Amino acid sequence: MSRASTYTRMTGGCTTHIATAMLSTVNPTITPASYILDNACGPGTVTTEIKSRHPAARIMATDLSPAMIAEVQESVQRNGWSDVETAVLDVRALTTLADDTFTHIFANLALPVPGDAESGVKIAREMFRVLEIGGVAMASTWADRVWLTAFTRTSLRIRPDQVPQNAMAMAPEYLAGSWLLQQFEKGGFGNNVELRPVVTYSSASSLEELVGNMMLAQGMFFAGFGEEELERATLLLEEELSALRTFEKFDGGVRIGMKAWVATGWKKGDEGR
Repeated sequence: MSRASTYTRMTGGCTTHIATAMLSTVNPTITPASYILDNACGPGTVTTEIKSRHPAARIMATDLSPAMIAEVQESVQRNGWSDVETAVLDVRALTTLADDTFTHIFANLALPVPGDAESGVKIAREMFRVLEIGGVAMASTWADRVWLTAFTRTSLRIRPDQVPQNAMAMAPEYLAGSWLLQQFEKGGFGNNVELRPVVTYSSASSLEELVGNMMLAQGMFFAGFGEEELERATLLLEEELSALRTFEKFDGGVRIGMKAWVATGWKKGDEGR
């Protein structure tokens, strides 16, 4: 299984919900004349959602991971998307993309970059640079990821004297909507920015499937655990996930609710006035 396919299963569709929310409110709307940047595209979640709504849309999908770009290229070939280009690029430095190029830019959960305290402003600045005047950029960040608590509690139940591993932990400041808003403001958009919350879910057809999907991330939480410990972790994670405050059953499966922030910035040409 490819890294990108693993990512898609592990997220349980939560990134797709956020992408859908962004596309449902984007203004100006996407037209056949639009040129769209799917920035830090991952396996192509935003690109896929755009093409399902706007088959003629012209898209550039970029990501630093060659594995993710390969996943997008597979989708391009499978679906016959002749108007989707790809490039391996760092979201903080879109070096091969010219100024004032795109009408729409989407960055779904692309910031911050772990280990780079200035990454938010760098990303916003690059989006502003390659966006044409009159264009719109939208970016999402996490407000909470409730399911990480289940991994922490599971780890402590197995190894109570060891600090739990959590490669996906984020400093509290990054979970505040004000942080995302500030990155856009400092990145060049000035006051031409709006912020809103979006509810999303990680879901599966059953609790067993949900646990199986999330255990694909076991290397980030249970590295060094033995086979018996991992088997126990799978059982305990089922208990901990079902005990989360946002866990719920619905017709067709189970899901865990989470929240994200979405910032929208417009390049109007009056930002420096």
